[in-house]
Amino acid sequence: MITSSNKDHIYIGREAGKEIHQKIKNARTSVKVVSPYLSPDYIKDLISLHKKGIKVTLVTCDKIENNSYSDFRPSDLIKKEKIQDVKVKKLKKSLFKSFIWLFIISMLFAVLAFVFSMLFIFAGIFLFAGIIALVSSKIISDYSFKYEPIFRIKVFDSASGKNFGSTELIHSKIFIIDEEIAFLGSINFTYSGFKTHYETMIKVEDKNAVRDISQEVENLYFSKDLKAKSVEEWAG
Repeated sequence: MITSSNKDHIYIGREAGKEIHQKIKNARTSVKVVSPYLSPDYIKDLISLHKKGIKVTLVTCDKIENNSYSDFRPSDLIKKEKIQDVKVKKLKKSLFKSFIWLFIISMLFAVLAFVFSMLFIFAGIFLFAGIIALVSSKIISDYSFKYEPIFRIKVFDSASGKNFGSTELIHSKIFIIDEEIAFLGSINFTYSGFKTHYETMIKVEDKNAVRDISQEVENLYFSKDLKAKSVEEWAG
């Protein structure tokens, strides 16, 4: 992507990202974050924004981690939906009905066996088959769980380069707030990036440039050039 802007501000040094964090926390409509590294407590800020109805997009790579200094866990970003399997549910009911009929038949054979002793064998066979049907109806699960992120999250696998053993890291750091302001530079979405490291950041307020940058983030989010990790992979 190539674009231009005539309304920029440049921040260099420690706390170069101070304004970014404040702008993100005060977002009114949307926030987009592209960063290879993330601090757990800053991810909690995104969760808070989501709960307020702010549209959040996060693009990162490899794994969303937690640490002992924060109560954040990757599972906080996941919603679990129980999905009923109608066909399996019907199968479970059929198996249970089969158990009832097989049990009744085995009892009839057991009674008749007092007259014809060889029918004890058939009574045992039907009873055994009934027990199998009953156990099967109990152990077969008729539902599964679907896991989805609570907001738009894409975690790319940096080790899935085109060549064997190559690394293709999502290394850009991009922050877009309310589709009005974009920040570009070296700052990761981390405490050290915002507070302690010597960093460089450019604030872009040109409407056309912000629009182009935002579209590039959309292109990256939907990109098929790199393998995206599943929810189970990055949240596990």
